[in-house]
Amino acid sequence: MRGFHVHVYTTIRVKVAVTANDHADAMRQADAIVGRGIFPVRLLPNAADVLEAESAEEVTGYLVDETDDPEFENSHFYDAEYRPYGASDSPGCA
Repeated sequence: MRGFHVHVYTTIRVKVAVTANDHADAMRQADAIVGRGIFPVRLLPNAADVLEAESAEEVTGYLVDETDDPEFENSHFYDAEYRPYGASDSPGCA
């Protein structure tokens, strides 16, 4: 057996409190809060305006690294169905 580090890319929901004129303004303000350079949550609020965060239970992809590959030459990205990115006709790894 070999060792791997698997990065699971998931969608999370971040609820942000803003005061705005309309929906578009509210979304712009939320983007400004969430996109400040450091992600303001650790699935526990990490910024004053973030009220809660939770996993959206959606996996969007994977990055698999081999632990004995320090140069990441064998690392690969896969979609949520375990198919290598760019290989839509691939049966995947399942």
